[in-house]
Parts: sequence; structure tokens; C-alpha cells
Amino acid sequence: MARSTFAALLATYLTTTLATPNPVEVEREAITPAALLPRATSTSITNQNQLLAAFSSFSADIQSLSAAISVGEAIFTNIVPAPGPTAIPQLLKELQTVNNANPGDIFKSGAEILLNGFSGGDYANIAAGYLLESSTFNINLIPPKTVIYPKADPADAPYDISEATLRSAIYIPPTFTYGKIQPVIFVPGTGVRAGQTWAPTYGKLFKQNKIADAVYLNLPSENLDDIQASAEYIAYAVNYISSISGRNVSTISWSSGSVSGQWALKYWPSIRKRLSNKISFSPDYHGTIFAQLLCPGFVTPGSDPAVCQQNYNSTFIRTLRNNGGDSAYVPTTNIYTIFDEIVEPQQDPNASGALLDARGVGVSNTEIQSVCTAFLPGGTLYNSHEGVIYNALGYALVIDALTNGGPGRVSRVNATFQCSQFATPGLSLADIFATEALIPIAAFQIIAFLPKSATEPPIKGYAQKDIPA
Repeated sequence: MARSTFAALLATYLTTTLATPNPVEVEREAITPAALLPRATSTSITNQNQLLAAFSSFSADIQSLSAAISVGEAIFTNIVPAPGPTAIPQLLKELQTVNNANPGDIFKSGAEILLNGFSGGDYANIAAGYLLESSTFNINLIPPKTVIYPKADPADAPYDISEATLRSAIYIPPTFTYGKIQPVIFVPGTGVRAGQTWAPTYGKLFKQNKIADAVYLNLPSENLDDIQASAEYIAYAVNYISSISGRNVSTISWSSGSVSGQWALKYWPSIRKRLSNKISFSPDYHGTIFAQLLCPGFVTPGSDPAVCQQNYNSTFIRTLRNNGGDSAYVPTTNIYTIFDEIVEPQQDPNASGALLDARGVGVSNTEIQSVCTAFLPGGTLYNSHEGVIYNALGYALVIDALTNGGPGRVSRVNATFQCSQFATPGLSLADIFATEALIPIAAFQIIAFLPKSATEPPIKGYAQKDIPA
């Protein structure tokens, strides 16, 4: 069975059985193949055959799903109300069919990518992303111009981490202009670092086009420890970079980094006035049902604190969303895909990556396929959990948000052109390889992390009031 058929089946099943708040705004502009206009592009990825060749060893987009075969029935039985006695066996059968059709080994693929040195002319940039921009031990001697530690605002939650440790996680490139160009803080997802995640794509493009000044926040333990601790790093980084640059900053995050950022905004209100935009790719503000595969209630090779906290019904997620945490605190752009192999549900109107806008700050929730459809290059299967990072429509929305203020709007970008692209113009196959390598890297780090835990970390004292009854 084709993956597109399977994704449609899974999407239909999840959206009809999971009840979550509807997103505030789902940007839609239907684009048909006949509407595509010829347009010159600088990208070296010009046709589907190139991507097929590039991804011949990749099956990351279905490996997480195929891993669900042995315990998938328990997941759907415990979390999703079953519509009938035959639904689960049929769904598992489809999962097995997909797995059999795509027998690639995710760890072997990732190792080959790393050992081959990301072949292509962008090797130096990618290597810098791994060796320099992913540093977790940085010396930032410039003091903030205002007091930001132990609190920048009396309403801020207390820090449990020392200021020196918080500041050392921030990698500031030597080209940083300290306010001449708008600063952007890159935040990673689970199991990877910011340099690995963003240097081959947005870091490269921002540097070439002088769009923003990149800063990389590399969370210790590859962002696998308590997300509440990760939020402390984000809160401090926003206040610190804003203070030394003399202007507001924006954050661009992937996956769980977006959840950490939402927690920071909820409990460190001082950063709300310093943050111009919160831009998130493949976020899981409602967690993911697949987290229970790794955190079923007993210790497994993948039961790390951050993974357990991202369970769809975790105490952490319910605490985050309670009392207004399911709405944006600052102008927010969320970009996600129905072909997400890590976060489910990720389909409108029940997408985990969507936020409400109870405060009226401005939110855009864009499901890639609602604009590009699943049949155009910008919306096809390549646009997976990690693939959204190099999606052309996503990049256009980011530029729109940074340029115009407020959330990125589909109505202000050339969606027809963006949906006709296989990847953001200016990125090479080497950049795509580097981005796809994030999944096997994260998988390795998840298994290697110690200590394992059968349960999620306890909620900090400052957030106890938000734990649902």
C-alpha cells in the first residue's frame, strides 16, 4: 500500500476519534498543477528523480510507524476510542504493509550519511554546524545591559540552573552584529543540537541573504532531559540575546523545542515583551501518541525524560495546556505536515502543532498539505517531521513573519511558486541529506541517554497550580 494511502487512512482515523480544540487559523489556498507557473530557481533540486535517488536509503518517515507494530494496538486502545473491533487489526496490517515495502534501515542510513561526509559543495557549512555551531560549552563574556538573573521580572519562575551554565549553551557566531540585523535564536528538537538542525538550512540561507542574525541554543543532553529545564535555557537566551543586542529577538524551533518555548513563555512572562516572533516547525503542543511506544509505563531503551513528557496524555502536556497554555503568548507561526512520522495527530483540525489565540496576539497554523495538497512537490511524502525544515512554503512563511511582523501568512506569499518546489531554493542535496540525518541521530541519542525512567519528571513547584485535577 502506498504511503500516501496509509497516511490518508491514519489521518482520517485520528481526526475522527481525537477531540482537541480547533486551530484558530488554518491558512488555505488550494493550488492545482494547472496553476503552476514557470519560475527560475537557484536550487539544485529540480525534479522528483533527484529526490528519489537521494532518499533511496531513507525510510525514516515510516520507521517510527513500523516500530509501532508490536505495541500499536495497546497505544490506540489506551488513548484513542476504538471505532470498532476490526479497526485496530486493519490499521496494524496497513502498517506492516508499509514496512515491508520500505525495508531500509534507519540507523544504517544515518551512519552512511555521516561517514560519507555529506557529499557535496556544502560540506564545510554542514561540518561547521556540527563542530562549531553545536557547541554546548561557550564563553559569552558580554554582560546583559539589564538584570535578567535570577529574575528579569518578579512574575518569572525561579531558575534551578546557574546563570553561567545557562549562558554557556548559547553559541554566538563571530559574525553576529549585535543588533544591526534582527537576531534569531535557533532551538533544536529532541535528541539533536541546534547547529546540527539549522546550520545546513536556515543558518545558511539567513547568512547568505542577511535576513537575520543566527544564534544557536544547544541544550545539554541533546534536549532529552526534563523539558522544564530546557525552558529555562530558552527563557534565559531570549532575555540575554535581546539585552546584548538592544532589540527584540525571534525564535525558530523544531519539534519539542517548540514545546519548551511555550513552557518558557507561560512561566517566564519577561520574555514575552522581548520576543517578536515564535516560529515552530513540526511542534507537538499536545504531545504525540507515539511517545507511549517508548514510555509505556516501564523502563525501555527509549524512556527518556523529555520523551515521556511528550506523551499525548502526559501530566506535563496537560499542565502546559491548562489555564491558557494552549494559546499563543506572542505572534506565532506554526508549520506542520500530515506526513509527520513522529508527531500524531498532526492533521487539521486536530493537529498537535496548532495553537489557539485567546490573547489575540496573532497565530497562523499552516498544515502544508492544506495549501500545497499532497500531490504537488511542496506537499508530498518528502515533507515529513524533518522534511518540513527544508520545505519552500515553510521558508516563505518564516520570511514573511520576520519581514512583516506578526505570524507568517499564506495570503502574503507566492504559494503557487512555493508549492512547485521540491525544496527551498538555495538548498542543495547535501543540505537535504544533513537534515534527513537528524532522525537517525536523534534515535541513537534517545537510546544512548542515561538514566532511563519509567515515568515523566515531576512538575516544578511554580507550575503545580496548573496541573489538571
